[in-house]
Amino acid sequence: MDFDFDSDHIALEAGLDQLLAKYRGSLPVGSAAALQENPAIAASLRDAGYFDIEREMGATGAVMLIEAVAKLPYTLEVAASALVAPKLSKQPLRGPIALSQGSLATPTRFLPQAGSALMADGNQVRAMDLSGCKVEALTSQFAYSYGRCAAADITKAPVLPGVTVGQLQQWWQIGLAAEIVGAMHSAIDLTVEYVKNRRQFNRPLGSFQVIQHRLSECTVLLHAARLLTYKAAWSGEPTDAALAATYAQDAAVRVVYETHQFHGAIGLTLEYPLHYWTNRLRRLQGELGGASQQGSRAAQALWAA
Repeated sequence: MDFDFDSDHIALEAGLDQLLAKYRGSLPVGSAAALQENPAIAASLRDAGYFDIEREMGATGAVMLIEAVAKLPYTLEVAASALVAPKLSKQPLRGPIALSQGSLATPTRFLPQAGSALMADGNQVRAMDLSGCKVEALTSQFAYSYGRCAAADITKAPVLPGVTVGQLQQWWQIGLAAEIVGAMHSAIDLTVEYVKNRRQFNRPLGSFQVIQHRLSECTVLLHAARLLTYKAAWSGEPTDAALAATYAQDAAVRVVYETHQFHGAIGLTLEYPLHYWTNRLRRLQGELGGASQQGSRAAQALWAA
């Protein structure tokens, strides 16, 4: 199987790298602003047309966008707007978009900024405009903005015709896996740089073979998760989506553990940037019920095939 990008996707990757470079250049160490959405990034992507990438380059292009943004030390709602909503709704939804498994009364990621929500209701999917919803913003340690709207009546939101909850879960899983891949990538890169420069016993930490082996294993997990995610985006198969999310959520547990182990105590401080990615990974590894639920969905899909 050929895993290389074609010329269009190579150009897309280069364009994203160039546009987002200035947001990677200087890490906002100790800045609470990094834990929230950065409007400048969203505006740059929107002005360049990247939020419409799925319609032009399919799910693979959208996954490239989600992964690139997830590498940044800022949170930004991209997966629902650039992948999930275009796959499910023929009409554009007002962004940012929150995703819910059925109730906005429970803490929901990105709800304080959201203009719309996609929600499961039985086996139907509803799209709700949130302009009249009074959202209560919540404090979270997971580097995302959270909110809830206890008074929201989802039964008044229009049903998306012909769309099932299974389809919502499928594209949500792919977007979730892409977010995990991007965050793992940056956490591993930061750790590799750290062990190259941090010295113990008159030698760099990275010169110890056991550290090399363990970070190599994390890199293998990263690349495997990435390939599974792109395969799921390319194939459009529910089984592939569930397997990609299962593997990515499981890999995130190992990557968070190892990157913090090799940073020691400094990795736990807000003055050091590792938490920008690992706090997100802690949250993402439990989304949609976590790896066990994704594995169950994968098994059900394989059994029904």
